[in-house]
Amino acid sequence: MALVWIPVLLLGPVLDLHGTPGAVAFQVALVLVIATAAAVAGLTGGPPWRSATPYIALSTLVAATTAGAMHGSSQWLPTWILLANTLPAVLRGRALVGAVPLVALLSMGAAAIVEPFQWSRLWSEGFVVVLAGLASSAVISLIDTVSELRRTRAELARAAVADERERFSRDLHDLLGHTLSVMVVKAQAVRRLAGTDDVAVVEHASDIEEIGRQALVDVRRAVDAMRAPTLPDELDNARRALAAAGIETTVTGDPGAGDTDEVLAWVVREAATNVLRHSGASTCRIELAERGGRLALAVTDDGVGAPSTPTVRFGGLDGLRDRVTAAGGELRVETSDAGFSVVATVPGGGS
Repeated sequence: MALVWIPVLLLGPVLDLHGTPGAVAFQVALVLVIATAAAVAGLTGGPPWRSATPYIALSTLVAATTAGAMHGSSQWLPTWILLANTLPAVLRGRALVGAVPLVALLSMGAAAIVEPFQWSRLWSEGFVVVLAGLASSAVISLIDTVSELRRTRAELARAAVADERERFSRDLHDLLGHTLSVMVVKAQAVRRLAGTDDVAVVEHASDIEEIGRQALVDVRRAVDAMRAPTLPDELDNARRALAAAGIETTVTGDPGAGDTDEVLAWVVREAATNVLRHSGASTCRIELAERGGRLALAVTDDGVGAPSTPTVRFGGLDGLRDRVTAAGGELRVETSDAGFSVVATVPGGGS
């Protein structure tokens, strides 16, 4: 706005050039200083302030405008309007709130010097200067808001990309971690039974083929964010995988079908994967119970406990805890001499 109003508001002083050649030269220099200072302040002001340039330009503009008022001509009064227009480009907050009225008072003083006892002109000058400052402040505030919204939108876009990467990493870990563990267990069973029980070998090999095909489908669904495991299916898969590994498994409670079905399905999948890969257990218990309007799922084994190797990737128990927490539930991991247990409690129950 300062740039737009520079030629308009400085037209009066240019047309009012008078006096000796030296005086005219001084007036021309003063007009050029005012125009340059207003332009520099308008172009360099605004957040983030990286240098003192806008403040120096604004100080120069104040000094030059005050010097122009000493000419005793009403043609120089519009320079105060230009100063008020420039203030919001450099100042913000309380500094701006105090600066606009101060400039208005100075302009009224200049008007009183030029046209003494012309009270209507004095008050109109102050009103116009305040109005110019408020209008510029409103425009600058709008520009600042738009800039902040753009930065917020960019930050939200970055956060959305990060969330999607985390989701994909977690889903891929939870999907393939379990599937590959089951395939390894069945491959070990094939090697162990080869030459002694051909029927069992064929059955396990067929399971490996079926699991591999299902893994491809799961990966495609994970990429498309379409993967939605169900609790009954995961309980059945866990029971079969643990049995193939020689781990005696018991399941108690009715899985039902509710809003938290998918979350508990992920709990069963990850907990069963940990039992297969880390526990060295011989028995595993999966218990479902409704307590006070909340559904509790516990997976307990008699193995050695949680894996001790630290990890920095998404997924695993940390990713599982994020899923349960997002659903309004709680995940507890408990280790004792009797074994290891994962307990998930979520709102509601099966229906």
